[in-house]
Amino acid sequence: MKASKYMVALALTATMTASLIGCGSSDDVKVIDGNSKTETTSEADKTTAAGYVFSYKGTEIPVDADFAPILEALGEPGSYFESPSCAAQGIGKHYTYNDFEIETYPDGDVDRVLYVMLKSDAVSTAEGVNTSSTKEDIIAAYGEPTEEVTGSLIYETGDMKLKFLFNDGTMVSIEYDSLKA
Repeated sequence: MKASKYMVALALTATMTASLIGCGSSDDVKVIDGNSKTETTSEADKTTAAGYVFSYKGTEIPVDADFAPILEALGEPGSYFESPSCAAQGIGKHYTYNDFEIETYPDGDVDRVLYVMLKSDAVSTAEGVNTSSTKEDIIAAYGEPTEEVTGSLIYETGDMKLKFLFNDGTMVSIEYDSLKA
């Protein structure tokens, strides 16, 4: 069952990545693989006036934040690639860590966090929700969703959305998405 969840999450990640790459030609794409390993610990997120914020090993990763100090705190990702941004003019950057991924968008000379996607049950939200949680667990932790569409529960607050994505009733990822970009 765990391998099946992993494969579904991997397929969703590949689909999302392919859709982002589709914004430009293949000459515009740069891929860099890192050899570093990121230790996995379950940290939390919190709700701020701007919305929900994921935190990993004490580093807050709010959507729309300047990514440079976050990248410095997180260290080198397992892999990294660039492609023309679908969210703004310029180059978007995709950082993959062991249990989560971060996509950035350009805002002048600053790269800002477009989304954070949690892809394993080794990381969780402040309320203890992770990819092994059920729909009932999410509603117990967050209340009724702002929106419920096939395969997802969506909570909107401030300039962001917190999405819980399901496939055949099993959660495959949690996404913190910017509404600004």
